[in-house]
Parts: sequence; structure tokens; C-alpha cells
Amino acid sequence: RKTGARTLNWFVIEPFLSINFNRIIMKNILIFGLILASLTMGCKNDPPDNTGTTTTPETSGSTTAIDPSTIKFICQSAAEPNTDGDAPRHEVFLQIGSSKVKVADILNCEILNKESYEQNQIPPTAIAAVGGWWAGAGDYLYLIEEGGNYVVKKGFIGEEMEGNNFDYKAVMSFDKNGNEVF
Repeated sequence: RKTGARTLNWFVIEPFLSINFNRIIMKNILIFGLILASLTMGCKNDPPDNTGTTTTPETSGSTTAIDPSTIKFICQSAAEPNTDGDAPRHEVFLQIGSSKVKVADILNCEILNKESYEQNQIPPTAIAAVGGWWAGAGDYLYLIEEGGNYVVKKGFIGEEMEGNNFDYKAVMSFDKNGNEVF
């Protein structure tokens, strides 16, 4: 009789074991799915072209040189707020040919006119320039033609810096056809 009782107990318990096991598997699948969904939602896609997209430069097979007078910087308020309290945040894009490429994030941004180039240590031969001052510091970018390429340079100045040097450094470079050069 004991053998029969054990067999009967196993048949009575087994469905509950498989239900609990299935619940554990389903719970783990659900948790994994939620984690995967939150990770993919966390990846931000750029908005459509008319609201500030980043497109890739033209393919390397392109042979049409871009007219420098058509190249320009675009300052755009960032969609996500600055983590430094009430400070502004702007995204800077370079419109080069049919491409719009993000080149930097800076606090304050406005298109600079040629008259302000000298005071911001921007060469008079620069094609375009942007920059801005906020709370004692400024970020500035300009585009210049160097070595047969278009080069974007970024500099920084602060009220308490010695030497009053913007220390511009190249951050991106494009060939005459608008292809990024690495």
C-alpha cells in the first residue's frame, strides 16, 4: 500500500510542480523582456530631418565638390535638459551638402558674424563659426579649409583662464565632397 500511496502522491503533486516551474520560467521571460524593452527604448533616435536630424555624409563614391558658401552651422536647443541645473544646452550641427552632421554639444550657441571672429580668435578665412558664453565660460566652433579638407575646430575660454587662449583643436574633418575624413 505504501508504494501505491507514493505513486498517488506523486501524481497529485506533479501538476503543481509543473505549474510552479512554468510560472518561474514565465516570470523570468517577462523580466528579460522588460529589461530588453527598456534598453531598446533608452536608445534615442534622432528626430526627422526637418526638426534636426543627423544624417550620414554622402557616400565615398560622390564626386561633386561642395560649394563652401553652402556649408553652415546650425544651433539647435537640445531636446533633453542640461544636467547642470538651469544652464542651457545646444546641439551644433554642420550642414554640408545634403548631410546634416552633429559636431558638438555646447551650453550656449549662436551664429557668429565675421566681425566677431577676431575677438574669438577665429581666423578671418573661416567659412562659418558659432559659439556662446554662459556663466563665465564659452565654447566656440569654426569651419576652415585646410589641406584640401573642411575642418571643424572647437575651442574653449573661461573667465579665470590664464593667457586668454581658446586653444582650438580639430574635432572633425570632411573632404571636398562632404565625406567625413578620419
